Amino acid sequence: MLVHPYATAFDYVKALPATLLTHLSLVLGLVLLSATGAMAWPIPEQPSSPPARPDTTARPDTTVRPDTTVRLSSVVVTATRTAKEIEDVAVPIAVVSAEEIERQGAVRLGEVLAAVPGLHLFDDHGTGLQVQGFDPDYTLILIDGQPVIGRTAGTLSLNRITVQGVERVELVRGPSSSLYGSEALAGVVNIITSAPQDGWSGSYSVRGGSFGSTDLTAEAQVGLARGGLRLLVNRYASRGYDLTPNSFGQTVPAFSDWTADVRAHAEVTDRLRLSLGVRAALQDQDGGFASFDDQGNEVRFDNEARRVDWSIHPEAQIRLNDRLRLRATLYGARYATETQAFRQRDGSLYYEDDFDQRLTRAEVQTDAIWGQRHLTVLGAGMTDERLESARYTFNGDQPSAQHVYAFAQHEWAPSRLLEANASVRFDAHSDYAAQLSPKVAVLVRPAETLRLRASIGSGFKAPDFRQLYLNFTNPIAGYSVLGSTLLAEGIEQFLASGQIEDENRVFTDGTTLSPLQSESSVAYNIGATFAPWTWLSTSLNAFYNDVENLIDTRNVARKTNGQPVISYFNVAQVYTRGVEIETTFRPLAALGIEDRHHVQVLLSYQFLQARDREVVDAIEAGTVFGRDFEGRGVRLALGDYGGLFGRSPHSATLQAAYDYIPLGLAVSTRARYRDRYGYADFDGNGLLNRSDEYIDGYTIFDATVTKTVPGSARAQIGIDNVFDVTRGTLVPSQPGRRLYVALRFSL
Repeated sequence: MLVHPYATAFDYVKALPATLLTHLSLVLGLVLLSATGAMAWPIPEQPSSPPARPDTTARPDTTVRPDTTVRLSSVVVTATRTAKEIEDVAVPIAVVSAEEIERQGAVRLGEVLAAVPGLHLFDDHGTGLQVQGFDPDYTLILIDGQPVIGRTAGTLSLNRITVQGVERVELVRGPSSSLYGSEALAGVVNIITSAPQDGWSGSYSVRGGSFGSTDLTAEAQVGLARGGLRLLVNRYASRGYDLTPNSFGQTVPAFSDWTADVRAHAEVTDRLRLSLGVRAALQDQDGGFASFDDQGNEVRFDNEARRVDWSIHPEAQIRLNDRLRLRATLYGARYATETQAFRQRDGSLYYEDDFDQRLTRAEVQTDAIWGQRHLTVLGAGMTDERLESARYTFNGDQPSAQHVYAFAQHEWAPSRLLEANASVRFDAHSDYAAQLSPKVAVLVRPAETLRLRASIGSGFKAPDFRQLYLNFTNPIAGYSVLGSTLLAEGIEQFLASGQIEDENRVFTDGTTLSPLQSESSVAYNIGATFAPWTWLSTSLNAFYNDVENLIDTRNVARKTNGQPVISYFNVAQVYTRGVEIETTFRPLAALGIEDRHHVQVLLSYQFLQARDREVVDAIEAGTVFGRDFEGRGVRLALGDYGGLFGRSPHSATLQAAYDYIPLGLAVSTRARYRDRYGYADFDGNGLLNRSDEYIDGYTIFDATVTKTVPGSARAQIGIDNVFDVTRGTLVPSQPGRRLYVALRFSL
């Protein structure tokens, strides 16, 4: 095991053997054996979801739930790691059901999340997710509670993940490190797959559309009295598209993406339930690009890439009695890519790169109900993560990291009026300092129509392998990126080989070599949901996130080819703050005529401000300057500062859905407005302050019409981006107008 010189985690973590997960597996096996063999008292039947505290208080029959974007199942699990009614969760949460996913015509996770109010897609080495002003690497993506690995430059591309066979998608806004650790500083997205239903069934769906896109899915399942099995196979493909027709190479190349997903469970005894999830995905991609040689001649290349992505997730749930349950989970995942580039003129290999990330994890969790007022969750686990790539190295070997953690949560409901939730997690890691992440949330119900929420919690984002160990020189552009642990040695090598333009200009901005620290935040959320009638619900949430030790990149030297040497440093303190408002209205229900026609309208708005605190202080001190369009220096005022790049201060959504029940006809229209946001620094001060440094705002309209024959078939016609809005390579995930037709047959 490797431990770099800057590691500050506890010694016992550093000394963990490579077989720690094997050892824990044996422990879990003994626990299961003792639980099934030694327990003798009868256990009543319980659902497979975590235990929820009984509640006999009468509630109104509300079809539209507060804090949701659609009509949905009322039980969620991500916010508290236990099953809970969504209106009784004390933190901001949104849920998109399978019904709404089908209504939207969405086939990939990015399409689903783009329609959720207050969320934005973020284009950087793939399509990521921006939550409350945070970049994609601050939001944890889970499938059935287990992490999806394989980030590129911090972005986990949402278009990797099919939403076929998904029951719902749960999103928790705000720091969730107190339950989920690193990468959950901004929030958590949990994709809940469908469980096998009773009896035998199957389905086949096909979709074809613009840019040669196809999505084919076959699904079969069987549900018996003591178990069930579901198998899904999906193929998603496209010819790609080009937003820059005057240059060689497509913006998004042609690809084919296969996904297979297996979910199974067995009720071994009345007390023991075993489940298994296996997922595998394979993508092949063919594209091209061009560069210029020293004489200015264009040189064209063919680019081939392959991605392999799989995970396995066995789990055992033991019902010790009607108030105590134990869950033991093992999880293994691998993400590997191979990339090759060939010169077109002679077919010679120009560039190749391999990336292979592996994660193994074991975890135990105990849920205990104490009477009618207390629910306690205790858990612990450990992970082993390894990376093999020519780009990553430490002391001549491939990096690895070991990690142990423990978490606790207690829910206390002294009355129907008040409910409090306190959670804390301890993380000890071989590559960064130990972390303690607490969080407290309170829910107050002054009336059945009104819920008030408040929470305060801390989050953290640990340095990843890229920021610690990356050693990469772009073969075309010529710039170099060095992880923090390799920076000193890398600079010495560049100096010795004469690749640094001026050694006296290395670290001229005062940057010093120091170990990377984890980013940390303190976040506040306060909100309310008011649902005076079953046909009207309004929610409001205000948030403030204060982040310290932000990890950012800096140019530390200039090479003789004019390109920079870049590395990672804790350089800034930032804050994001804003307000989110969402209203759901069912006008026909308000008139009492909703028996044959259903109409639902959702309107949302978000105000967001994301700024570097040090920049704000310097502007207020009058020490920050920029250049106008004539090149003249000007002192900046606070109103000139546009905040962090890539953040829109204003955004809004409008969704309208109509159902004509007798014909099984559904119409859905969606409009998403995003205000302008910064993308480049043209006056050289590193800040967003000029109008030409923004991407203009835009509105995207989508529409679908769906016809359903219950238990038999479904047909759908859809148009995404009706008015063909594009922003070239600045927004590569937005190709223009897309039309598609989809059919689904049930067996």
